[in-house]
Amino acid sequence: MHERPEDAHERLADAPERLMRRRSFLDRKLTAWLVLLVTAAVSVVAYRHAESERRRISQERFHLLARSAELVLLDRMKDYAEVLRSGAALFEASEEVTREEFRRYVRALRLDRYLPGIQGMGLVVMMPREARESHERAIRAEGFPDYAIFPEGDRDPLSAIVYIEPFDAMNRRAFGYDMYSEPVRRAAMDRARDRGRPALSGKVRLVQETEGQPGFLMYMPLYAHGRPLDSVEARREALVGFVYAPFRAFDLMHAAFAERTHDVDIELYDRAFAPENLLFDTRTDARKAEWSVDVPLVVAGRPWIARFHSTENFETSRASIQPKAILFGGLAFGLLMFAMLFANARHRHEIRLAAEALAANRDRYRALVENLPGTVFRASVTMPRTMSHLSVGVETLTGHPRDRYLSGELVFDDAIHPDDRDAVMAQIADAIAARTPYLVEYRVECADGSQRWVTERGRAIYDIRGRPRWIDGVVLDVHDRKRAELKIRELAFHDALTGLPNRRLLLDRLEHRLAVGERSTHWGALLFLDLDRFKEVNDRLGHEMGDLLLVEVARRLRAILREGDTVARLGGDEFVVLLDEIGEDRDEALLHTATIAEKIVEELGHPHRLGDHAVTCTSSVGVALFHGPEASPERVLRRADAAMYRAKSAGKNQIVYDDEP
Repeated sequence: MHERPEDAHERLADAPERLMRRRSFLDRKLTAWLVLLVTAAVSVVAYRHAESERRRISQERFHLLARSAELVLLDRMKDYAEVLRSGAALFEASEEVTREEFRRYVRALRLDRYLPGIQGMGLVVMMPREARESHERAIRAEGFPDYAIFPEGDRDPLSAIVYIEPFDAMNRRAFGYDMYSEPVRRAAMDRARDRGRPALSGKVRLVQETEGQPGFLMYMPLYAHGRPLDSVEARREALVGFVYAPFRAFDLMHAAFAERTHDVDIELYDRAFAPENLLFDTRTDARKAEWSVDVPLVVAGRPWIARFHSTENFETSRASIQPKAILFGGLAFGLLMFAMLFANARHRHEIRLAAEALAANRDRYRALVENLPGTVFRASVTMPRTMSHLSVGVETLTGHPRDRYLSGELVFDDAIHPDDRDAVMAQIADAIAARTPYLVEYRVECADGSQRWVTERGRAIYDIRGRPRWIDGVVLDVHDRKRAELKIRELAFHDALTGLPNRRLLLDRLEHRLAVGERSTHWGALLFLDLDRFKEVNDRLGHEMGDLLLVEVARRLRAILREGDTVARLGGDEFVVLLDEIGEDRDEALLHTATIAEKIVEELGHPHRLGDHAVTCTSSVGVALFHGPEASPERVLRRADAAMYRAKSAGKNQIVYDDEP
């Protein structure tokens, strides 16, 4: 539709009047004040948002550190429980374990190196009151003429510490001590006896303590050979003693958290928060922490409470000037605009000064943009995008000159990794259609053939009819951060030596399999492997050869298993294989599992070439089938572990199947 000449003339005639009205509005002092108030309000809102984000990220980081410390403590206490289980297995595997054999066994564990913080490991025997004199005579005959059960008193039954290693001056103070005479220790011993697994005592003062440290003890029950253990009454009747370990709380916790107290302070209480229940505290002053969290724990049946506090070091490291910079920057910008508009109202000459200041700001902005670790761009909305503006940072990012992109010789979208390109283009298209900003993360292929991770943030600019005209955005280099994130994830879920999944990843996959098992008709199996002669290889050839053997075992296991199966290393020479969907009935699953287990035993029994040495190291395998819902992944793992120990006890290099389910 064409404009009439008279209408065009009227529009041109009104142009000066419209321009004067616009200038009149800009000349008003009220406008300057309104701009100042608006920018101040926006700056305060932005400051609060940035500060809230900083606190949220700091809180998440603190909770992650607290969770990490919690896992370290739980894993360390589980390791101690496993040591006691191994000690109990020693006594269960022999009719008699002599004092010298026990000494050599504890020395071979090298607890001071691999599990620092444990005070020792010992044997407690239980006896009726009338056996006291004969027991004391027998121990004295072993070369301990002054041996006697203490404290004095007429009690029934009695207990006595007969073995404790290392048998140094401190631990000798506990030799012959009747722990069952003390209520806190007795409660833990009764709990271990009735439950048939390790139990932790409450806070006590150890008999051998000289410095006033709080202590506690962990007990693993020993039962008479061949006696039934299928009920509490049966276990009470079959009890002969305990394998136990005393702990000095400060020594243990300092060993466990030696490298974790820079960012997190730790208070540890037995049962409840009370000064008399305090086991450990790393705080050195009464400073109020910015972040704190209480975490209830259950360690070997004993409730603990851990309270984590952020340290001054952590709070300093998480501090940021960004929120204040946003506030003061926004206020400074508002004051600048106020000054410009206010000066314009007083004198037109100030407009030229303001224009010069604006040009200087533009130059500073341009310098800032050109020094970003990435590139700022303006691109078309059509795919693939053509660049109408691109900062020089693209040359550092991709290795290609900027002019090749601006001329159209190269297309930036072609530099996006082919595996990421479709998803990136789809997300940008969706953002344009929804009229929202977008943020995507992808890899770019550089001129030298390398790949780098980047994040692209941008949004489309629209005309008055709502049609997209172009895209303004920035591409930032985040390769180092992304590589660090991937490395952290790798370390969190994989064994550093073999590259296999670790215990955490195995339990995650097993938990997922059990959850799926509630709806699936297929069986699964868990195989617990232990190398029979691994300690001999370590002792004879050294730890380096031992590590090579573990890597070779991991390689052979991977070669045997299907792609969908999982092989993990729990630590030491213990490996676990998770077989998924091995049959819809138990016989089929058992046959399939037996085939794989026999193949594993056969393959691992072949000699291993370790440098100049040929080593033969057989394996003992415990197998646990599972189907449908289980109580927990740990229960399935314990079943396979118990079957493996039965394979060990039966002569090693064998496969033993768990009786359940």
